[in-house]
Amino acid sequence: MQNFTLHTHNNELHFDGRYSAQEMITTAQQKGFTTIGVSNHMIMHPNLTPYLSREPMFFDNFEKAEAAYQRHIEILQNLKTKFKIDIKVGFEVDFFQDPRWRNYFEKMLTRLPVDYLISGSHFLKNKDESFICNIFHLKYLNPQPDSQTIHELTINHYENIIAAIESGYFSFIAHLDYCTIFGLGEDKRYDEYKYRILESLKKHNHPFEINTGGYDRIGRPHPAEWMIKEMANNGGKVPVLISDDAHYTEKIGRYFPEVEKMLADMGYTNRFTLEMLRKPL
Repeated sequence: MQNFTLHTHNNELHFDGRYSAQEMITTAQQKGFTTIGVSNHMIMHPNLTPYLSREPMFFDNFEKAEAAYQRHIEILQNLKTKFKIDIKVGFEVDFFQDPRWRNYFEKMLTRLPVDYLISGSHFLKNKDESFICNIFHLKYLNPQPDSQTIHELTINHYENIIAAIESGYFSFIAHLDYCTIFGLGEDKRYDEYKYRILESLKKHNHPFEINTGGYDRIGRPHPAEWMIKEMANNGGKVPVLISDDAHYTEKIGRYFPEVEKMLADMGYTNRFTLEMLRKPL
């Protein structure tokens, strides 16, 4: 069974985990993992101002964001001397295409000593990113977007995942169909965009995760099993890993045996290894 977990969160600095980094790392070590990656959210964009009061981990100022990320890294570096388990420093990044974001992001990466980045897409947005809304916050919008607008935003969401794959920034892509948790992008008219995501993964041989967090929310992992089968039918050429997306200590490693069995039943043997982790840029 996979003996590392690379997609975890903690509660320092107002990130959205429920336990401290020390508690999460302690639990991973007790469960026999050899490596834990701490990957708190990296969410920054000038147009996030409406959400700052609700989400302290969102930033509309790049410099403030970078200062918080540096402090996060310092916490983890100080913990490394206290544990036998190998601790990797990562971030789960919401990828944006605004030139201001990409320009600062690339410069910031030269200053942040990170081991890897994950791409995790949590937003709906229009093409020029003048409108950005975390999918979780969609219910708070007043007035609510009409169905056609939601349709267009959902297409943009899937296309942004493709752009993240093609960017070359990330060690692996997280929860490919995350938006389905909220009832978005589920019907057949979105399948063409999901197939395009899978084709982009194949084209770039880009690793992706099977996220076990979906089991507790919608009774299945992310992505849906048919998407995993599609990748397996490709000969399993694209490396895959299992992620718990753990925000709680009790979630670390949860449902790993179930996904291991699913992959074995599919004959999916091309597994992501720690040697595939890479520094961005």
